[in-house]
Amino acid sequence: MNRTGQKFIYFAIISALPFFTWILSNQNIHLITFLLVVIVFILSKYLKSLAFLRDTFEIIILFFTIEFLLNFIGLDKLFPLNHFIAILLLYFFLLRLKKYPAGRFYLQIGKIKDNLLIGFSFALFSMLGLSIWFLLQKNSPYTEMTPQTSTLFLIPMGLGFALINSIYEESVFRSILLSYFTREVGFALALVIQAIWFSFLHFQAGFPSGEIGVLLTFIFGLMMGYLIHRTKGIFLPVCIHFLADLTIFILALLKMKGNI
Repeated sequence: MNRTGQKFIYFAIISALPFFTWILSNQNIHLITFLLVVIVFILSKYLKSLAFLRDTFEIIILFFTIEFLLNFIGLDKLFPLNHFIAILLLYFFLLRLKKYPAGRFYLQIGKIKDNLLIGFSFALFSMLGLSIWFLLQKNSPYTEMTPQTSTLFLIPMGLGFALINSIYEESVFRSILLSYFTREVGFALALVIQAIWFSFLHFQAGFPSGEIGVLLTFIFGLMMGYLIHRTKGIFLPVCIHFLADLTIFILALLKMKGNI
């Protein structure tokens, strides 16, 4: 098989995986999909025709295994701290065990000064889009999820959530997965694949969710993927993601208090 054929197959397979694991709600399909990935990963060690999938499947298996184990032992109840633990384990594997350089995953400040304008534009677009989406919701589940307690307690909780979640999602999708995808199919296709993964994650219970949520997060994933590639650092995408998550929290808080 030539390189073009490999890229096409890689794009098709990797893009389809989050559909079977996040869009479809059937747990049996999730398990079968995961087992098939494990089988292909094992076979890729012995079959040259599957070797191009090996590295990507390795990190995907690790990602899903960590998420499952953390949920199994009940750490999902400590959300979003479970995400913080997950990303620490992933980076430990990549940087310490695999001994990859940190630069491969954009773990640096990057070129901020020359990209402030585009960063500001992306942040403004994201916050505006999320605000419109939120205000159009008749019944916001995120308002119901916000604890009925004092604002003084909710503010640090919201800031902590926005910070941890932005670091987690930018690390998984833009730092780690985008890096892996780029090495196999080039940046342009990798940008689309990671945006598919990111958006499909939000379909059932994300911020935002549903079909419109998938569209909004797909666009956001493209913007953040482009930005991390342009700046060569994770800092600016994390900052913008933090502002986007904080926007959702503020809107949920205002709605809970009856101010909007």
